[in-house]
Amino acid sequence: MVWINIGIIVLALIGLGVYGFVLYKKRLMGDINRVKLLAERFKIRQQTLQTQVDHTTSRIDEIKQNIDRLVSEGKRVQSGAKALVSEGKQLTEEMKKTSGMKAF
Repeated sequence: MVWINIGIIVLALIGLGVYGFVLYKKRLMGDINRVKLLAERFKIRQQTLQTQVDHTTSRIDEIKQNIDRLVSEGKRVQSGAKALVSEGKQLTEEMKKTSGMKAF
């Protein structure tokens, strides 16, 4: 008789446990769906930000290349200006010699 009562109590506890788990699982499914939705939104935002970062990085690289090109062009112009000044001085000396203002 005691074993029958203990069996009934054990089965009742197992039944309550299963019923509680089913209820918890139903409530948990809503939370899981919300987490999946939030994870999907986060992934979309992450992809958008990554695209923007890639675009910004490529623009920075382009700007750096343009600056490097301008610096090299500036150096070329500077050396050309020095050569032009040197040629101008030589031409002035030659003109002075040709005009007789300065002796050969």
